Amino acid sequence: MEVTFRTKQLKLCYEQSAKAVQKWGPVVGRKYITRINELYAVKDFQDAYNIRSMRLHLLKGGRKGELSITLTGKWRLIVTKGATEEHVNVENVSNHYED
Repeated sequence: MEVTFRTKQLKLCYEQSAKAVQKWGPVVGRKYITRINELYAVKDFQDAYNIRSMRLHLLKGGRKGELSITLTGKWRLIVTKGATEEHVNVENVSNHYED
């Protein structure tokens, strides 16, 4: 799948694990990189839905149109679909209860 990042900081955190660990801590930082690698490895969203540990699901309410991928505990990766089923935009990493 083709992956793009909403901000340069999100891309930098993927490319340099130390930045991810510094921003979110070691557990969330490493899981963020793992999830992005999984997105790169799948062909399209249907394949991503088949990775049960991601718990990929559509969001509702004010976040309609966004999808959530579980990182760890209450941390999640927020993504949106790109122009095609083979493209994903990384939007944010958030603490589910502090949105």
